[in-house]
Amino acid sequence: MKRMSKNNALSCYPVPCRSILWAAMVLLVWGFCLKPAGPAVAVSPEEIITQVQKKYDATGMFKTRFRQESQLKTAGAPDTAEGWLFFKKPSQMRWQYQYPPEQKKEVIADGREVSIYIPQDRMVMVYPLNQVLRSDLVMRFFSGMGRLQTDFTVTWDRPYQIHEPIRIRLKPVKPQPELKHLILTIDPETFLVQALEFSNAYGDHTRMSFTQTQLDIKLAPGFFTFIPPPGVEIVRDKIY
Repeated sequence: MKRMSKNNALSCYPVPCRSILWAAMVLLVWGFCLKPAGPAVAVSPEEIITQVQKKYDATGMFKTRFRQESQLKTAGAPDTAEGWLFFKKPSQMRWQYQYPPEQKKEVIADGREVSIYIPQDRMVMVYPLNQVLRSDLVMRFFSGMGRLQTDFTVTWDRPYQIHEPIRIRLKPVKPQPELKHLILTIDPETFLVQALEFSNAYGDHTRMSFTQTQLDIKLAPGFFTFIPPPGVEIVRDKIY
């Protein structure tokens, strides 16, 4: 495998690291999981988004199985990866990519820094979190100040139908190169988030689906702190 350089580290081979972090940003803001809304049914996308916003503060630690499919505009076949995501509010996460096995990697955010570790390269690239996510909109999200109906226009991605997965499209009010639009799919019975789909201004598209979600889990202290294995080169860099 080709050695990872500073210039291509954020590609997070085989899928873009920023796609991972955009998904993480959404989870941080929305709390990932909605609880059943009861017999009342929301009749507009704004009402559903309001329910999501209300659940934000109720979310603690969880884990979920993810499948990520990324299609770069300049590439041929899409890249596919699977693994586990562990999350703790407000800005800690650990993505463990397990499949395909020859491309294992981890992306860890401890609230201050983002570490991208690819074992095959024996290298970890470390970036300040506020540099990786330097958009004003994203930083407001990470600080817990994001307001979906202020920062996004909210519409149905398809007409609402009872008992069918709910699909909502969000478009940033202020243009964001890394996020052209985002589509959220929600289970109408459990209100668990089933998938996130997002595209950027460069024509790249990523879809992440979530299964086997477990809420209110317990994790060992320091789980979101990355400790490099012996002999691994640590490169601290900035994004310009």
